[in-house]
Amino acid sequence: MRVGDLDVVGVPDGIGHVRPLELYLAGGKRPEELGKGGRDEDWAEHRDLCLPDGRLEMPVGTFLIRTGDRVLLVDAGYGPQAPASVSGTRLMDNLAQAGVAPRDVTDVVLTHLHMDHIGWSAVDGVATFPNAVYRCHAADWRYFVETSGTQDARYREVAAATLAPIADRFTTWSGDETLAPGVDAVVAAGHTPGCTTVVLSSRGERTVLIGDVVHHPVQLLDDAWARVVDVDEQQARDTQVRLVNEFIRDGTPVVGAHFPGLRPGRIVVDDSGRRRWI
Repeated sequence: MRVGDLDVVGVPDGIGHVRPLELYLAGGKRPEELGKGGRDEDWAEHRDLCLPDGRLEMPVGTFLIRTGDRVLLVDAGYGPQAPASVSGTRLMDNLAQAGVAPRDVTDVVLTHLHMDHIGWSAVDGVATFPNAVYRCHAADWRYFVETSGTQDARYREVAAATLAPIADRFTTWSGDETLAPGVDAVVAAGHTPGCTTVVLSSRGERTVLIGDVVHHPVQLLDDAWARVVDVDEQQARDTQVRLVNEFIRDGTPVVGAHFPGLRPGRIVVDDSGRRRWI
């Protein structure tokens, strides 16, 4: 896709196909604790967002942005050790098909530091993208790399093991920050302490890469829908509601890191007040 002068390509690392409840139980909650989305009947009016067999297509997505002499990679997939539920982990091959070698990437922008977004940042302690500056929010770096704790212990372990060896390659932001002309990091905390969206704007056009602010378009259609593995669930929901209202008001195209096909869409509201994803 193009956003004004920006060339933007969704590049999957792999693709998962999961039953809806498998996704929303991933955080360890019981079905009765999920609320909306925790029962099969909740999905009856959203079958158009499912595959014909009822499963959800969940890419492990990254986005390639070309602007001037910059080549930015937003997120870095699972890496070579993906779970069995994800087919592929072919980010390097898929980047090559897009005409990009690891040495061409100038910036690796991590929307947050969960393991399915950082995996190819480094392998065996060596930076995969040798000429890139690595970027993330300072709060995520502190939470996942510099501190330990029982909450999110596995995520912290993987982040520290993957990223600490290349700490000297990192620069962090603390608030909203321009990363390149037309490419801005805008903080959207809750899913993680430094969860961030990437706002693309050029020649009057605008699209937002929302990372894991939500994991599936269905969450944009119902503010009460279940959420997945948040560090601070209430803050994450507040952020979601605020951004959804902005996206509806402005008609902004948005795309998440796990949206089917890594295709952007819009939220529209019909005369009855019902939201639709188009």
